[in-house]
Amino acid sequence: MYEKIAEELLNRLAKAITEYDADSASDLTIDLLSRGIDPKRIINDGLSKGIQEVSDKFNRLEVFLPHMIFAADAMQIAVHKIIESLPPDRKHEVILGKVVLGTVKGDIHDVGKNIFKTMLLATGFEVYDLGVDVPTEYFINRAEEIKADIIALSCLMTTCLIQLKEVIEDLVRLKIRNKYKVLVGGGAVTETFAHKVAADGYSLDAIAGAGLAKKILGKE
Repeated sequence: MYEKIAEELLNRLAKAITEYDADSASDLTIDLLSRGIDPKRIINDGLSKGIQEVSDKFNRLEVFLPHMIFAADAMQIAVHKIIESLPPDRKHEVILGKVVLGTVKGDIHDVGKNIFKTMLLATGFEVYDLGVDVPTEYFINRAEEIKADIIALSCLMTTCLIQLKEVIEDLVRLKIRNKYKVLVGGGAVTETFAHKVAADGYSLDAIAGAGLAKKILGKE
C-alpha cells in the first residue's frame, strides 16, 4: 500500500513537470520528502521522468523552447526543495557537481547559455554564471576558487572561437588541465572544432548539454 502511494505521487510529480506546474511540483516534492522517500528516487522517478518527456516532445517538435524552459524552471524549484531539506553532509547526494559557465570574451550572446544554465540547475548542478564577454582568466580563477568540476564555454561568433582554445591552452600551461572537464557549445562551435581543441565534450544544444555534463562526470 505504501509503495503504491509513493508510485502514484511520483507519477503525479512527473506529470506536474510535463504541465509546467511549479507549485504542484513543489508541493508534491515536499509531500514525498515528508513520507521518507529517498531524494534520489524523487529526482530519478519523478522529476527526471517528467523533464525527459518534455525533452522528447521538444525533439519531436510537439512543444517549443518556452515549454522546455517552463518545465526546467518547475524542476529547478523542486530540486531546490530537496536540497533545502537535506543536512549539509547529505547535500552531495543530489548535487551532481559544480559548473563555471560563461560566454567567451568578445561574444555577448547569452540566450543559449541561459537555457543551458537552467537545465543544469534543474538537473542538480551548482552553476556559477560569469555572464558574457568573459576573459580567459576569469573562467580559470573562478573554477579554482570554487573547486569546479566543469568549465562550460559558450560561443556563437566564429571570430571568438580562438577564446575557447585559449582557455584550454591556459589550463594546460598552468598544469591544471586534468582538474576540470571542459564543455564547449554554441552556434559557432562544431564537433570537429571541439575535438581539435581537445575539449572534453561538445553539445549542439543546451538541452542535450545537461545530459552530457552528467555523463562526463559519471553521474548518469
